[in-house]
Amino acid sequence: MCGRFAFYQEIDPLLDDLDAVDLTDGELRRRWNVPPTAPIHVVTESVDKESGEVVRALRVARWGLLPPFAKDEAFSSRTFNARRETIEEKPSFRGSLGRYRAIVPMDGYYEWVRGEGGRSRKQPYFITPQDGSRLYMAALVSWWKGPGHHEGPAASEDGTFLLSATIITREATGELARIHDRTPVMLRRDAVDAWLDTSMDDRHDAAAWIRDDAHLLDDATLELREVGPAVGKVGNDGPELIEPEERLL
Repeated sequence: MCGRFAFYQEIDPLLDDLDAVDLTDGELRRRWNVPPTAPIHVVTESVDKESGEVVRALRVARWGLLPPFAKDEAFSSRTFNARRETIEEKPSFRGSLGRYRAIVPMDGYYEWVRGEGGRSRKQPYFITPQDGSRLYMAALVSWWKGPGHHEGPAASEDGTFLLSATIITREATGELARIHDRTPVMLRRDAVDAWLDTSMDDRHDAAAWIRDDAHLLDDATLELREVGPAVGKVGNDGPELIEPEERLL
């Protein structure tokens, strides 16, 4: 699964790499401990209604997808991840699969393993590219109207809609399976364009595409780093959270 992550690199290189425009207000700062329901950066593609041109944009979304039938924002607390095996059938996600796909950029994510080495507490790991590059997580988004007026960085300019997102996960394999039985769908950089492409507008085609492991980042390029327990508290934030844990001999 993916229930906590870090995104702290500069925005401008990301925009250049993805050839995207920045539609955020610029106030979402770098963070090392992002939890579900928090505002996150997403990259989307959409067709401009006036010009007909495809626009790739960096936006802010609430982490936890809100489908049209969600009654309130609390619904998002259980939809921050979507299993790729079932997204084609699940009512919460299938409506976004053909029209509202996205990428969640991040620098790494956290998982916890219970009782390693005879210890009773869970051991947190930070999973990140060995070369310091970014991760591109396959995601879905939804513009949720809901009741009332919306505010905050994920709201539309007129407050009518709230943008929300979910990160797609798959069954973990190899070394990642030692940490957790699920892992985010991490796309290779050269697969990002195809996933965002608005011409793939059939949800069955999109489901078949995302289930193809040929698009995945090679797990061997990742570092699985033991970090300290401080990351377990949502209120903690800072670069020290991703530093290797120091142990007494």
